Order: sequence, then structure tokens, then C-alpha cells
Amino acid sequence: MNTKHCCLTKIYNFSAGHRLFLDRLSEKENSEVFGKCSNPRGHGHDYYLEVRVKGEINNDTGMVVDLKELDLIVDKVISELDHKRLDIEVDYFIKNQSTGENIVRFFWGKLKDNIQNINLVYLKLWETENNYFEYFEEKDIKYAN
Repeated sequence: MNTKHCCLTKIYNFSAGHRLFLDRLSEKENSEVFGKCSNPRGHGHDYYLEVRVKGEINNDTGMVVDLKELDLIVDKVISELDHKRLDIEVDYFIKNQSTGENIVRFFWGKLKDNIQNINLVYLKLWETENNYFEYFEEKDIKYAN
């Protein structure tokens, strides 16, 4: 049986600050590794998070997912990071570098288990207008772009 699916992508935004550094390195070495992201005072970003889910279209509602329900789930995770200094205020990033790669992985881990009856297939985290980070499982690569 060939099941038909529909993808829905929703974009969310949040703001957060961070600093990339390793305690074992000097300020100069941190600057060489992380560039301006190692500024001791930190810096901030206005992030955009694209959340793509896949599922069958419900015959009654005509929708893949209830957007209010999806918003509640995603907004709960965003609230853990929004307007926070990640490397100081968020346990996960006290232990892990607050790189874009780790931030999108953080979202994946939190969202994957909380979105019911549909599949989370893709996340894209925009850190600046020039760079973003994508996260997906290999089986869903066809839904990534």
C-alpha cells in the first residue's frame, strides 16, 4: 500500500545570547577557534526555526496537524531558550557548546518525543541571514528540501 503524506512547515522565532569558548583554552586560543563568537561578554542572535512535520491528511479536519497543538509543543521548547544567555542559563548548553549545530540538535531531541501522531522530519535553524543549520534523519532526506 502506498500511503500519501503531506508536509507542513511552520516558522518560529526566538532571541538568545551565547558565547563559544573552551575553559581549557586561553582567550587568544578561543578567539582563534571561535572568532568573534568567543567574546567574553557574549553576543546574541534572532533565530528562526523551521519545523517540518509529515503525516496523513485527516479526512475530517483536512489537516495534517492541529496547528494550535504544534504551537504549544514548539513554544514550550522555545521558552527554555528565548531571551536567555544559553551558555550560562540553560543546563544543556552549560555542558555543550551553544553552536547552531547543538541548538538544532537540542530542539530535535525535545520535539521528536513530544509530537504525537505525526512525524517530525526536518528542522532548519537560521542563526543569521547567511547561515543556517539543518537536522533530519537520513530516512527523511527527501523531505528536507
